[in-house]
Amino acid sequence: MRKAILIIAAMLACAWLLTGLFVWREARNEVVFLCGNFTAGVSKTSVLQQLATGEFLRLSEPPTTDGHRIIVDSPYTLGYYRCVIEFDNDDKVRWASLQ
Repeated sequence: MRKAILIIAAMLACAWLLTGLFVWREARNEVVFLCGNFTAGVSKTSVLQQLATGEFLRLSEPPTTDGHRIIVDSPYTLGYYRCVIEFDNDDKVRWASLQ
């Protein structure tokens, strides 16, 4: 009986770990691949539409002195991968960088 409980616990731990790794990878892929879409001249509207397709993303818009900035990361990667998108005063992408 004790051996069966240990086997079940080990199987549940492995399933939990595999699920966590899958979610982490998918969250990372969303940040990395979407960030690659944001080249100079893309409109802020287009950026926001693309970011809305993400399942695991977290967005913030910290204040800047000129233009706008969006920072995108995922709580599932603990913010390890993040994309910083800087806009000019016309709401066009100035640059985007994966950090």
